Amino acid sequence: MNLLQNISFSNWGSTTKSVNAPSPQPSHRVDTHTESAGLEQWLSVLHLSDSALPIGAFAYSEGLESAIQLDALRTPDDLGAWWELWRIETFRFQEGPALCQLMRAINRDDWRRVKILNQELTALKPSTILRNGSHILGKRLLKTCADLYLDLPADRLDELLPTLNVLTVQATLLATQHISEDVALASFAFGRLNQSLSAALRLFALGQQAGQVLLQEQLRLIPKTVNEILEDTNSPLRSFTPRVDLLQMKHSGLYTRLFRS
Repeated sequence: MNLLQNISFSNWGSTTKSVNAPSPQPSHRVDTHTESAGLEQWLSVLHLSDSALPIGAFAYSEGLESAIQLDALRTPDDLGAWWELWRIETFRFQEGPALCQLMRAINRDDWRRVKILNQELTALKPSTILRNGSHILGKRLLKTCADLYLDLPADRLDELLPTLNVLTVQATLLATQHISEDVALASFAFGRLNQSLSAALRLFALGQQAGQVLLQEQLRLIPKTVNEILEDTNSPLRSFTPRVDLLQMKHSGLYTRLFRS
């Protein structure tokens, strides 16, 4: 049973009344421990996937700015292809499995494994700008959430500084909030795509309507990708996107830059 199915809003009254009595009406009170815990979990998911979380993620385009300035990405269809490549390569074979493996290691209190996975995530980013950006955001997310989520093992994450990746912190937050892996993967994917859309709207003439259409097209495909990840979560982390890697590495050479990556 998934997270949404665990959240119940109805508490029907007794049906032993007279046939002449009015039909029982559902109560919309959330007054049990289980229901409250489920709602709290769901709100945590929304909070952690919100692009407004103040860690400075809005300043990073993950190579999108380079692609647009170097004419590798010109149209809404090109943006859709950029997201498609992220979904079927980076999310499917690198970030998604890493998220699951990190959550499982954290639940086992296996911090040696967490350290290894964090190092792999750094090594898989060929661009120095991307590596540094992930470490900066990881530190900021840790600082922001240490006081918000008291179950967060901040001291353990501190030991991974200064090369703490933002994905490592996200996985730790989701694991300590007891979020299921499928919901964690879906919320992570939504956050990444939504952040990329925000960057795209500032970089070229996309338009809100066209952007939302593209976003919805990808979101419809996320459940299938999540299932594929869950069927193969223990595979080695990998990703093969050479053209994207080259564009990301060229960001520092742009004449003008709106984003840090």
